[in-house]
Amino acid sequence: MVKKKVKLKFVPGQANEPITYVLVKDYNLRFNILQAKIIDGGGKLLLEIEGEEKCIGAGLKYLRDRGVSVKEVCDFVSKDEMKCTNCGLCVSICPAEAIDMDRDTWVVKFNTEKCIGCFLCVEACPLNAMVLKI
Repeated sequence: MVKKKVKLKFVPGQANEPITYVLVKDYNLRFNILQAKIIDGGGKLLLEIEGEEKCIGAGLKYLRDRGVSVKEVCDFVSKDEMKCTNCGLCVSICPAEAIDMDRDTWVVKFNTEKCIGCFLCVEACPLNAMVLKI
């Protein structure tokens, strides 16, 4: 099984179609909705998709064929080491436990694979050391 994070953008009218249902039923994919936003009849959806590589590829092709904009996302946020003072504020606010404090060195460690793209760390960082990438 493979996991991929994708950002989908729908144009008006597509939000009424059962697109995610088809991903489950026809392509045997599991997904976790990380973010969803309906805007002017269209919208944006951030998903973590899990399944066999060929099924994910076929499912993403299905989405593109339906006119959905698909962008694969490797990471959402990065930590600017030059700005970070390791204050730990981001550690306490991260709901996915993607940010941790090394108790030996007192250095903030960021795990991009656990990041769900909630961006709470970006908003909370007083020095803007957590940077939005998408």
